[in-house]
Amino acid sequence: MAKKEDYNVTKNLIYSGISTVTSFFLFILLVFVGRYLGVEEYGIFTFGLAFVTIFEMFTDFGLRDISVRNVARDKALTEKYIGNLLVWKLLLCTVVYIILIATINILHYDSKTKIVVYILALSSFLKSFKYTYRLFFQVHNRFDLDALLVFIERASYLIIGLLVLALWKHLIAFVICFTSVRLLDFLITLAVLRRKIGAIKPRLDFSFVKQLQIEAVPLGMFYFVLVILSYIDTVMLSMMESYREVGLYNAAFKIYEGIAILPTVLFLVVLPRLSELFATNREHHRRLAVNAVKYMFVTATPILVYGILFSHFLISRFFGFAFVEATRALQILFVGIVFQFSNWMLNTTLISIDKQRVILVVGTVGLVSNVILNLILIPRFSYEGAAFATVLGECLMFVGATYYLHKRYMKIPFFNTAVKPIIAAVPIVVIFRTVEFIPVLLLILLTGGIYVGALFLLQTFDRQELKGFSQNVASMFGKRLPFSLLSKGEDTI
Repeated sequence: MAKKEDYNVTKNLIYSGISTVTSFFLFILLVFVGRYLGVEEYGIFTFGLAFVTIFEMFTDFGLRDISVRNVARDKALTEKYIGNLLVWKLLLCTVVYIILIATINILHYDSKTKIVVYILALSSFLKSFKYTYRLFFQVHNRFDLDALLVFIERASYLIIGLLVLALWKHLIAFVICFTSVRLLDFLITLAVLRRKIGAIKPRLDFSFVKQLQIEAVPLGMFYFVLVILSYIDTVMLSMMESYREVGLYNAAFKIYEGIAILPTVLFLVVLPRLSELFATNREHHRRLAVNAVKYMFVTATPILVYGILFSHFLISRFFGFAFVEATRALQILFVGIVFQFSNWMLNTTLISIDKQRVILVVGTVGLVSNVILNLILIPRFSYEGAAFATVLGECLMFVGATYYLHKRYMKIPFFNTAVKPIIAAVPIVVIFRTVEFIPVLLLILLTGGIYVGALFLLQTFDRQELKGFSQNVASMFGKRLPFSLLSKGEDTI
């Protein structure tokens, strides 16, 4: 079994950050898929990803995050969870794959699209297994191993995927390669898990799995709703418009999606810790939750500003001028970044206090509004209408989760949380609109520095937070400081 270590939030944030940054490898790969295969085939590929991702949710259905919470509270359950999840997820994947094949045939898509979906589904299910088993590294404080495995996985996708695209420029060859790499990666993950965390003994304790799955259903329904919310616009575009519009929309959406994954850095670290603190220290739990939401606002605000300013540049440089029509859709999506980032932490807090059903209700409201707006806006505004529907759905979920937490558990000072980053970001817009002779990269560094400085001048971070951060950094290097907040069980990040 894994050796117990002191929980260092900052160290684990760094490792989680490394894992998340490697998502950029996948983004680069998606960019080259668009460049090598063109707008229409990129549309087929991204439709296939969206379609199988919707079905992938039924292979987990909330099991991962419920397991994180439960194992974080009692690590002696590790091997029991490893064995039961292996068998149960294998059964789920088999059933879901059969349903997926039947569905894509009922919908009468062309043969090439069907083949892409069949192969990508296998890749998607392997990803579901990998994502589930990463939880055991995280709850046992082995974020270093998790980061290493994710880096190897995504670097392999990038290198081998680019090689296949360059040699064959063929969509089917590429998706076969993609799936093969994922299979090898999953086998490596199992080997490391067995050696470093615990034995892998397939088992099926039906009463245990039944209770676990029932407990996970509200959260699973929420994640299903969330995935539908993210990908229903792609599916609806494929039915109401051509693959060209699907390709243009997904050029914008993949940039948005790539940036929106940044909150998982904090999510992966904070969920186990919040789950533990809710059972042991409610005051510290509330403090950590409030701080996590605040840091999401602080991070999202400059991304929103820079994103709108540089949307044309991002589309043209990444995907090429064939995709430049997607610029306005990307600007619309960037507005949703603030809500997307905040929702990650609000939902993490709700999971940690056993309120999965609240998340489901909030997500369903967002989904229903998204579908209705897509039906109204896509026929009139095409993929730009789909972008607007996505943003509004995120906004409604933000309002719902905030309202519940405010009424039932804790008050988040959203005015102070939001207004200081907004004020600090004003100089970015002013400088970019008035200064023309400074190179863009230098201008970004300058305005970024001004933003951070303004945050400190506005006292966005209190003394206790800064002390907690310093203590974490010092402990990473085996040093001690005169203050020791975390030794008292406090998490300020």
